[in-house]
Amino acid sequence: MRHRKLLLLDQDSPSRPLACALLDMMVEFVMSHLMKNLPIELYGKCFGVIHRVLCYQKKCRVRLQYQWKQLYTALINLLKFILSNEVHLMKKFNIFQLSSQVINIFNLFITYGDTFLPSPASYDELYYELIRMHQVFDNLYSMALRYSTIDSEFKEIAVKLSNNLVNVRAIINHFTPKIETWMLQNRQSSLTEVQVLEVVRSNYDTLTLKLQDNLDQHERYCEKPKETAFFTQLVRVVVADCRQKLDSMQVDSPSLLQEFQLFAT
Repeated sequence: MRHRKLLLLDQDSPSRPLACALLDMMVEFVMSHLMKNLPIELYGKCFGVIHRVLCYQKKCRVRLQYQWKQLYTALINLLKFILSNEVHLMKKFNIFQLSSQVINIFNLFITYGDTFLPSPASYDELYYELIRMHQVFDNLYSMALRYSTIDSEFKEIAVKLSNNLVNVRAIINHFTPKIETWMLQNRQSSLTEVQVLEVVRSNYDTLTLKLQDNLDQHERYCEKPKETAFFTQLVRVVVADCRQKLDSMQVDSPSLLQEFQLFAT
């Protein structure tokens, strides 16, 4: 597990909504837990949090001023890691379910991003990242297609993943030839981000996407028994720590301790 160097905000930086800090933590978790012993259950919780934030934004038309490219990059890096370690991870985890969660987050951006992204430029940036990293999505589709055509325990979820990729692939297949044509016409061997975005903006009108249902629906969170035990123990530890600190401060607060006791039971 490797954490990236902490970027400290300038004291003069404008304040941000708490949701931005929450998303920062989710991005950091995704980037710092790319290991062969993948904490897949925690990743599921992480993507559940991200999905709920996006659903709330879409529902309430909240345009969060956030550097969304960080999230795009983190999600794509996770997909790259899964593809690079497919054989090892397949033996232990349902990587198709995890990949579907990632793709559905992208689908939420693609379908409803214009309602909650801070600006049209943010939406353009999403398309740029999908096109730039098209090989990752092509390889993911190939993996899903491979397992969907053979009899295995993952066949059904592999079919679902390949279906979830329909809009991502439509974007890639639509804009890639446009970009290649522009390069030939302008005799360019490579394009800058600005040039690619110019091609993208001028070809939105001819793009056809499939409307996917229930992208903004999520299951209500329900604690499992082991999580209940964890949080119970966590509260007890917090109460014990508070008691110790109160004793060291020689604070005579029996009513406060009694209140803590109620929380611990």
